[in-house]
Amino acid sequence: MSSDRQKNLHIVVSALTRGRPEMLKALLGSFGEMAIPTATRVQCMIVENDDTPASARVVNAYAQLPNGVDVIYVHEPELGIPFGRNRAAKEAIALGADLLAYVDDDEVVAEDWLTEIVSAYRNSAAVLIGGPLRVKPTERDLSMLDALMEKCIVRRYEQKERRAARKADLNGTPGVTIVTNNWLGETAIFTHHNIWFDEEMRFTGGTDSKLYAEVKAANLPTAWAETAAVYEEIPLERLSMAYQFRRGRDQSSTNFHRKLERSSAARFSVLGSIPIKIVIVAGLIIALPLTRGRTLLDAVRTTGWMAGRIQALFGRRSDLYRKVTGD
Repeated sequence: MSSDRQKNLHIVVSALTRGRPEMLKALLGSFGEMAIPTATRVQCMIVENDDTPASARVVNAYAQLPNGVDVIYVHEPELGIPFGRNRAAKEAIALGADLLAYVDDDEVVAEDWLTEIVSAYRNSAAVLIGGPLRVKPTERDLSMLDALMEKCIVRRYEQKERRAARKADLNGTPGVTIVTNNWLGETAIFTHHNIWFDEEMRFTGGTDSKLYAEVKAANLPTAWAETAAVYEEIPLERLSMAYQFRRGRDQSSTNFHRKLERSSAARFSVLGSIPIKIVIVAGLIIALPLTRGRTLLDAVRTTGWMAGRIQALFGRRSDLYRKVTGD
């Protein structure tokens, strides 16, 4: 490991927010309970990506956290997730930060999250590190269908975490994509390598996946911190089949547009993949009684995947993140 990684590190932990004051309060509360790694200076930053600074009062109420960390509020009025993420990077660079972390405003961080992900950085050669996303346990009354969907989502997250733990570690992340729900990177990604979030993808989502692909294309080392966990609250709106269909559709559409940008011949792959997906969906539906509903989410998301591929062929682009879900 490099001796530079053992020096005192300046870290900015950032989150974008828009129209979710209650979730933001929960995140800020978890920042206040967060253990601070040794030999670090830590600041938290909330970037409000909205027309007006509606959450300034909420953030200012947490300006000094119980663990001694200061919280900085930034207003970015240019709507779109990549504008907010790039603003966070520019502000962190202006503050002289060595490392920048991203989490989402519908999450809370584990008490040991920052110490674990910084430990992974110090014990690797990586310039970009990711960690697992888990479902935050929430006490509430749910309909039978909503409760089933929540169980399916928990199962999906657990499967993704196990898969990442098998494939990725401190030496690399083959088969894993590091996204900004749990992300720690050197500010040199932006300043030295000139890799930024694509602002042409204003509401589509997927800008973090694209940045990760560009980091890999530049042969920069990445790592996975399997013990550095964050927890996402799943709002009721996201438990509907309609929402999960749209999410699967729009993520598929964004992913396929990126493939088409690299090669127009990618459009012909749909001819082979759609019939296979139809058979898979039919099998997942038939299996519903046998699996006690565990294949429901897979059936809905795979149907959305097909719709996204087809719509991308006709030029449709996702606007999944135009509408905010949660409170």
